[in-house]
Amino acid sequence: RNSVLLLHGLLLGALLFFVAAGELMKYSVPEGKFQKKDGSLIDINDFDPVELGPYPKCHPHHKEYEVVDASGTQKWELINNAPSAGPFPPGHPENPEFLAKRDAEAKRENREEMFTWKGLQPSLHLLALATLCVALGSQHGVWLFTEPESNEEGAGEAQQTTMLKKEDAYWFPVMGSALLFSLFIIYKYLGSEWIKLMVSVYILVMCTFTFGANMGNLVDVIKGTVTKPLFKVPYFDINVTVFDILGSIFGAVMCVAYLLTKNWIINNLFGISFSVMGLKKIATSNAKTGAIMLLGLFVYDIFWVFGSKQVFGSNVMVTVAKGVEAPIKLMFPRSVNGCGNLEFSMLGLGDIVVPGIYIAFMAKWDAVLKGSGKATSSIYLTVCMVAYALSLITTVLVMLIFNAAQPALLYIVPYVLAASAGLAFLRGECREVLAYDIPDKEDEDAKSKEAKDK
Repeated sequence: RNSVLLLHGLLLGALLFFVAAGELMKYSVPEGKFQKKDGSLIDINDFDPVELGPYPKCHPHHKEYEVVDASGTQKWELINNAPSAGPFPPGHPENPEFLAKRDAEAKRENREEMFTWKGLQPSLHLLALATLCVALGSQHGVWLFTEPESNEEGAGEAQQTTMLKKEDAYWFPVMGSALLFSLFIIYKYLGSEWIKLMVSVYILVMCTFTFGANMGNLVDVIKGTVTKPLFKVPYFDINVTVFDILGSIFGAVMCVAYLLTKNWIINNLFGISFSVMGLKKIATSNAKTGAIMLLGLFVYDIFWVFGSKQVFGSNVMVTVAKGVEAPIKLMFPRSVNGCGNLEFSMLGLGDIVVPGIYIAFMAKWDAVLKGSGKATSSIYLTVCMVAYALSLITTVLVMLIFNAAQPALLYIVPYVLAASAGLAFLRGECREVLAYDIPDKEDEDAKSKEAKDK
């Protein structure tokens, strides 16, 4: 319990620190002007796409490019309507001259700024929030796993966890691919603003109730007991406490604010809340199931980042991550563009929740070892957290060196699996780790009810 409270405090402190750091990066650019990288100001109408690339958000022709038709007439075309095979004239984000120039400039800047505060700040931001989310979700999951049953009628039901079976692990990459590709079709080809808004609102509604549930859980940890529910939502079989309701009201206010502003701070608050709740409420029943899930999503991540462009003409993962205006990712300010707007690095919530589910299982295994007197510290959790942090550092370094989006699970999965397997081997506990199975309360309750009926 004390560890959970400490991690809440550390996460809040990190969030506040990096919010301040990100907001201090901002500066204003006069209306109607554009600031070039050398600091000089130009009139926005003098923006040259040959020199500067696609038209920015503060330009009247943002998301458009200029073409000359067969009759020699110049006209404006939407970038989304451009033929996938090209050609891509200046002003189009796929223009080869622009891509080569941008890549060279980015690599040079990365080399020059890698060890400056400007270069380190977004990477440290990513590392701090991601690792603290996994640590907090894992430790809170252990608290729910080891806490004594509440005496309040119905209170314990609110803490039930969805246990993943082996067949669920096999289906994870398939269902994830179907969802990702569906979103790609919506954002790449349909272009309907109403559909995009519906997707955003659906995700935000889930974030609102998740935020409320997290607030209720935090109050439970502070009190040291589970709060008695006011009522149960029948269809979803969810118990609701007064603190859940108060938290959801606050979450709804943030939801409206996000829809109006798309503020990155609110995005991260919802993203952190969603990640932590996922780690508390979704668990793997054993190490083998967790490993199968990780390996399946390892292949999934590599294909959709590296292989999808050759198949579908666009990087599906990047298209969805940039297109969905909802908290499906954490955002880390890295620079300010010529319009005076923040630009961001991103980390998908799946890169937190997926490895976090496996790490949370290892944290529960630590609790079993400590309960039996075979360990005095959370050694599996500690080793897995170090491996997770090192994998994120590797991801960032490769991304900066090659200036290309990286599938984080490509690095996270080998690090975490190798670390946990190596530790089990060194301690002589491989057989015990693989044999341990967390009992599913729902299955036990069903069997108990069936026995009573007989």
